[in-house]
Amino acid sequence: MVRLWLIVAVAAVAFTVYAAIDCATMPRERIRSLRRGIWILLVIVLPVLGGLLWFLLGRAPATEPGTGRRYRGPEDDPDFLGGTPAPGSTLTDKDQDDATLRDLEDQFHDRDDDGRADR
Repeated sequence: MVRLWLIVAVAAVAFTVYAAIDCATMPRERIRSLRRGIWILLVIVLPVLGGLLWFLLGRAPATEPGTGRRYRGPEDDPDFLGGTPAPGSTLTDKDQDDATLRDLEDQFHDRDDDGRADR
């Protein structure tokens, strides 16, 4: 019986700590009802009940239903995949990378074995 109460106490402390950290690190626009300081105080003063209230009433959903915003992976982002070149740019990223590599190779070959520039 003592072992059961010990497990319950450890679980309650872990839940309270998790709720307090979650409340402290939540962006301001996702906190509902009360201010952050009051929520943290409630979570600490009312260990399990305060945490439950925080998760049920204090946190706003990550995205509001109906806004259509959702997580996009890098494969869904055309900028990540290197879509179209920037406006006004005549070289593609690959051409710019090739030109940079050629410049670095020329600089490397212009130096002698001691690392000093040939003159």
